[in-house]
Amino acid sequence: MPFELQAVAGGTKLILAGRLGVQQARPLWDALQPAIAASQSIGLQAEELEAMDTSIVQILCRVSSQTGLLQIGETSDGFLASLKQRGLEQLFVQPPAPPQSPQPNVVANTNRESANQRELRG
Repeated sequence: MPFELQAVAGGTKLILAGRLGVQQARPLWDALQPAIAASQSIGLQAEELEAMDTSIVQILCRVSSQTGLLQIGETSDGFLASLKQRGLEQLFVQPPAPPQSPQPNVVANTNRESANQRELRG
């Protein structure tokens, strides 16, 4: 089966593997209904997914539209490619955090302290 649901502590684990198409959409949606109705966390594991069609992507969008319900775990290149084809990768994949730059206020305070110290010495 290209998908599997497992009960885990605090929710449900959804495992997607192989190729998922419209034939699996209704069974997948029906299988997810109890977890959705109970507002359980659904942890998605898709590291073995080769491809998914639009019907499966629509189901994932629907589940993720409920805040905090869908938690993305390991994914495959096929998962990311399926989302990217539809322009939806930003909905499911968080971009890496930008490197932190020094805060200007800290630098400004240091410069002010240096000026104050010079005044005291001078």
